[in-house]
Amino acid sequence: MLWKRIKAIASWLHLWIGLSTGIIVVLVAVTGCVLVFEDELFDFFHSDLVKVKETGPARPVSELLFIAQKKLGNKKPITDIRINEADRSYIFSASKVNKKEKITLSYFSQFAYHEDVYVNPYTGKVMGVIDVKYEFFNITEQLHRQLLLVKPVGSVVIGSSILLFLIMLITGFVLWLPKNIKQLKRNMSVKWSAKWKRVNYDLHNSLGFYVLPFAMLIAITGLVWSFKWWESGIYRILGSPGRIELIRNPPESSGSVSGDTGNTLDHILASIQKQVPGDYKTIGLNIPQKDEQSLMAFVYHKHSSDGWQNMSYFYFDMHTGKQFDQLIHSQKPLGLKWRNSNKAIHTGRIYGLGTQILAFLASFICASLPISGFLIWWGKRNKKSKKITYLNRAIT
Repeated sequence: MLWKRIKAIASWLHLWIGLSTGIIVVLVAVTGCVLVFEDELFDFFHSDLVKVKETGPARPVSELLFIAQKKLGNKKPITDIRINEADRSYIFSASKVNKKEKITLSYFSQFAYHEDVYVNPYTGKVMGVIDVKYEFFNITEQLHRQLLLVKPVGSVVIGSSILLFLIMLITGFVLWLPKNIKQLKRNMSVKWSAKWKRVNYDLHNSLGFYVLPFAMLIAITGLVWSFKWWESGIYRILGSPGRIELIRNPPESSGSVSGDTGNTLDHILASIQKQVPGDYKTIGLNIPQKDEQSLMAFVYHKHSSDGWQNMSYFYFDMHTGKQFDQLIHSQKPLGLKWRNSNKAIHTGRIYGLGTQILAFLASFICASLPISGFLIWWGKRNKKSKKITYLNRAIT
C-alpha cells in the first residue's frame, strides 16, 4: 500500500515536472551536445585562425601584445593572453563589462565589448579577430547556461529547471523499478516489432534507465554554474570549508620597480616556461589593470598525474617581475582539483574522446526523454478523450 502511494506521488511529480520543464531541458541538452565537441568544432571551422607553422623561435610576448593592441586600438585594452602549444596561435583578449544602468535582461547587454585577436607567434601576423559576444559557440554556451539572459536571471531559470530534472530522474527510476524478473527484462529492452506507441514507451523507459548515472553526473556538475550554494556544498563534501579564493596580493617589496611592462611580461612568461618545460597546453596571463599589482598566471598541463585535469597557478609582482607565490596542482586541496576539472567532467572531456562520446550520447538521450515522455502523455490523453466521446455517442 505504501509503495503504491510512493509510486503515485512519483508518477504525479514525474509528469508535471516533465511538462513544465521539458522545453528547457531539451534546449539545454541539445546545446550540450554541441558543446561536448566545442573545441574540435571551433578548430575545424576556424583552422585559418588557430593553426600555425612553427618556423623558428616565438617572438617576445610583449611584441605580440603590442601588435594585437594596435589591431584593437587603445580604447579596448587587452586583459588576457593565452600562450598555446607550438602549432597554435596566441590569443589576446579584450573585454569590458557594461555599467549597471546599461544592462538589460539580455545577455548581450552585459558587455561593452569582448574580442579575441589571434596572432601568429612566429611571424607576428594577425590571423584574425573574433567578436566573442556574437560568436556561435559562445552564444551556444550562453544559451546553455542562461538562456541568453543576464546571469542573475538566466542561470537561476536554468538551475531551477535542472534541479527539477534531477527530481524527474529520481522519480523516473522509482516508476521504472520492476516487480519481478519478467518485468525487469521488459523494462530494459525495446519491443521493435510493436506499434510506434509501444516502441516510444519502451525507448523512454529503457533509455531513461541506462542514461540515469550519466545524466545525474552532468546535472550535478552543471548546477555549479547556477548556484553558489551548490558549488560550496560540493567543496565541503570534498573537505574544503567553501569556495577557495585564488586571488593573491604581493607582499610589500623594496625591490627595484620595473618601468617596462613589456619586459616584465617577457620575464614572467620565460619564468613559467622554465618551470613547466614543454608540459603545457595553455599558459594564461591575466594582465593587471590600472592600480593592480598582482599578475596571476595559470597553466593547463598536458599530462594528468592523478586523474584530474592538471592546472597550476603562479603569482607575480608586476612592479618587480618576481614570483611571490604558486599553487602547483599536486599541492591543491581535493576541492580545487575537482573545481578545476568540473567543466571537463561536465562535457566528458576529462578522459578524452571516449568520455566525450559518452557525454554526447547522454545529452542526446536527455534531449529525447521529454519528447518521448510528452508523446506518452499525449497518447494517453487522446485515448481518454476518444473513450469519453465514444461513451457520449453510445448514451445519445
